[in-house]
Amino acid sequence: MRPLLETLEPPTSIYPWNVKAWAAAFRTTGVLGMALLALLLGAMIQYATPDGGGPGHSSVKILVLVRGPMCLLALLLLLFRPRTTKLHLTDTRLLFLAFGALYLVSTLWSAIKIETLGKSVEILLATITFLEVSRMPDPLERVSALKQITLLTISLIATITVVGYLIHAPGFVQARAGLFTPTTAQAPFLSGNGLGYVSSALFLVIFAEWRAHKLRTGNAVCQMIFAMGLFSVSASRTSFVILLLSVLLIVGRRSKAFAFGLAFVMLLLITVFQPQISVFLHGNESAADFSTLSGRTVVWTAAMRQFHQRPFLGAGGGVGGKQVLGHIGNFSLQTMSSLHNGFMELLTGLGVVGITLCGFLLLWVTVRTWRMWETHPEHSGTYALIIHVWLTTIMSTGIFGWMGYEMAFFLCIMTNIDLVHRARIENRVLAYERIDERELVSVAE
Repeated sequence: MRPLLETLEPPTSIYPWNVKAWAAAFRTTGVLGMALLALLLGAMIQYATPDGGGPGHSSVKILVLVRGPMCLLALLLLLFRPRTTKLHLTDTRLLFLAFGALYLVSTLWSAIKIETLGKSVEILLATITFLEVSRMPDPLERVSALKQITLLTISLIATITVVGYLIHAPGFVQARAGLFTPTTAQAPFLSGNGLGYVSSALFLVIFAEWRAHKLRTGNAVCQMIFAMGLFSVSASRTSFVILLLSVLLIVGRRSKAFAFGLAFVMLLLITVFQPQISVFLHGNESAADFSTLSGRTVVWTAAMRQFHQRPFLGAGGGVGGKQVLGHIGNFSLQTMSSLHNGFMELLTGLGVVGITLCGFLLLWVTVRTWRMWETHPEHSGTYALIIHVWLTTIMSTGIFGWMGYEMAFFLCIMTNIDLVHRARIENRVLAYERIDERELVSVAE
């Protein structure tokens, strides 16, 4: 078995047709990879009903017929060869496990108990999947393989969405102006906004690994072009901003002077072409919709009113936003998939207790990730995802609503930094032991 910090990882691929990448990832992870795939598919197929409306509006039918069986499959796979994991007080996953436990316990007071129960089980099964990796040989390599499975899964779903759009399949074309097209790609299982978030995450990982010299320039450029091709028919202007900020932050880590120069050029272009940029960002939205961030600020205000009614423990994990939208009194806003803010979902779902726990966890993970990124650039593709986690949690559901690809990425980050942190401590202890042995030998002589 190789030392923990000396892992050999195959090059990252986001091509869903790359059979070798799929095979290598599943060969490395085994049943854990299949369990994660089941959870991801179960969470994303929830859109596939006419009355679904997105994760905030999951019907009982889809919970029973799709998400339930996928959860059961994941559970059976995890029970195939169970492993116990010893957690340390310095492990970030310990706090995430506490979040999952609070989510589960909130079923007792949840406004929609079956949804909270189902979503909490998904979260706990995903957490157990990453905990079991820690007990296997070469755990860092296996974490990267789980990240690879997540990337390939969301890339496959995004590609199906875009292909359906290109052939004008029923339900795959939305009559809404996209970022660069007069209509928008969507699917029963992925919204136009979701396509933008997914493709920006794919681009971010490849760009970060290319900057860390883990991918050859030709390979990286081709994959980034593919990700931008998916991005070009999406609807999310938020994801466009996320993409720009992500690139700026990654570049800034290697060269602050270049980052400041790039930021200055961007600000200059924004100032010069402000009218054109304003029209581009507006799309077909009215001035009122644009000023309220497509209704986000309206639902956030309503969420704060509900929070004041149930401030301590909230309305139950995963259903706080649904309760807000169900009583907002605006039909167009009632059909929103969520509150479009993970912190608001957390605040209305689990109250002050949940927001305190998860807020501290996110800050802790961010600080540790930022430090690890300096000393272990070989994991840049994983660490860069913390940018995506933050921005999608602010402007979408992110990591604190329910199981999704963002939560899988967050678990990849936490598991990686926990393992690297533990390995560094062990290496430090071994170094001290060697020094003590040398001192004893010199004294004996």
